[in-house]
Amino acid sequence: MGACHLVVGAMLTAYGKDVPGGVEGNANVVIQVTGSPAYTVIAFSYLLIIVYALTLAPVAWIYAAEVWSTGTRATGMGLAAEANWIFNFALGLFTPPAFVNIKGGIFFVFFVLCILSAIQSFLSYPETCGKTIEEVEQLFVKGALPAWKTKKGGSRLESEIAAVQEAKDKGKLDLLERELPGNHVEKA
Repeated sequence: MGACHLVVGAMLTAYGKDVPGGVEGNANVVIQVTGSPAYTVIAFSYLLIIVYALTLAPVAWIYAAEVWSTGTRATGMGLAAEANWIFNFALGLFTPPAFVNIKGGIFFVFFVLCILSAIQSFLSYPETCGKTIEEVEQLFVKGALPAWKTKKGGSRLESEIAAVQEAKDKGKLDLLERELPGNHVEKA
């Protein structure tokens, strides 16, 4: 995404023509680009949307749902949704004046923000893929493994499933199932 912002910003800065009154009377569109640079801006704008739609857009909601404990998940997701609305509203208020004042430079600001958010994600968001809810909770306790050292998978659940399968293969699980309350297995 950062690369897309960088390319769009570079095209607007290098090939854009300032139109103080706005392009075709639109006061929010103060840069005009024509020819190949315009097609490049369009292509990278679409690419930016595609990359965002396939990565950050859904991942932000999935990750937010995973990191809250079961007791705080509803409140946490409510706060996440509220923060999303507030920051989108603020971005909507910020972007039009930014286009007027710093023109294509706004995309360089977005590029820097993308790089900083990637660094922040690497340093502070542990990998939660393949872990149980309890294991995810342990990633956020004081003294837990730093986020950049966490890996995909490695759940205790995998070893427990393997142990159950091994017990079943040896016939030990069959005996255990007969002894569980509620199991009405007739003895031969």
